[in-house]
Amino acid sequence: MRLFFRLTILLTFVLVSGVSIAEEADIEIRQMLDYLAEEWNAGDLNSVRGRIHRDFVLFTPEGTRTREQRINELEVIMAPGQDHGELSYSDINVKSIAKDHALVYGKSRLKFEDGTELDQEFSSVYRNTPFGWKLIFTHE
Repeated sequence: MRLFFRLTILLTFVLVSGVSIAEEADIEIRQMLDYLAEEWNAGDLNSVRGRIHRDFVLFTPEGTRTREQRINELEVIMAPGQDHGELSYSDINVKSIAKDHALVYGKSRLKFEDGTELDQEFSSVYRNTPFGWKLIFTHE
């Protein structure tokens, strides 16, 4: 009987912890996306670069890109004097898929100085590292 009671307590603790981890991931990733938008809008390429995991892959209709290829593109997009747009996110959904991985999907918008806007839907996978959540895969 004691063993059953102990197992019940342990199982309850594990289930409660799992919910807590998922909720914590949701909060942290939403905050990280807010910071990412601020960094993008400020033209802070170094901070944006720091949020991209070393194993990053971008998948688009044009093909896949590695972290290095994507950073090279961002260097051109965010070069001084370039209008790289004002970034915002909406309709964000975060689903914990493992202890240290989360699926994130939603909408992004880039609004440019000339008034044009680029709206996209995206899905991404983030990995929790000792340095925070890092983008490891994105599909646009």
